[in-house]
Amino acid sequence: MDSRFMNANIIYESTMERNQELFLYDLKCVRLLREPEITFAGLIDRMGKLVAGGFKHGIVPIEDEAERQKMYSDVVLRVSLRKDFDYSLGPVMYSASRREKAVVMSFPLGRRVLLVTMEPDVDIDKTAQKIIKIAHTYC
Repeated sequence: MDSRFMNANIIYESTMERNQELFLYDLKCVRLLREPEITFAGLIDRMGKLVAGGFKHGIVPIEDEAERQKMYSDVVLRVSLRKDFDYSLGPVMYSASRREKAVVMSFPLGRRVLLVTMEPDVDIDKTAQKIIKIAHTYC
């Protein structure tokens, strides 16, 4: 068999697997957005790019696209820096930041990060457990 064909087939199969995986994460994000307190659920790749999910219908983002991209990159950087302590403290399950206007949570998922924003008055631990359950459930 021609090696160019084999390489193209391998690339096609890996692209299909990646697309299927991202589609499943899109479904998980949609499921998360059904929760009344959640305003954004998105999967960020290691380059800081949003690859699945987005804002709940009707939500107008506070930040413009450039600011959101900056936030995505910042989240990925912070998650990668936290891995330095995995050997002594164990892996990070999630990180949360309660701000005046929103709660922002990040969940490391392999080489990607699930980023979720929600209303500022949520119970962080209770909501985190709900998000973890949905994120790790097969659709």
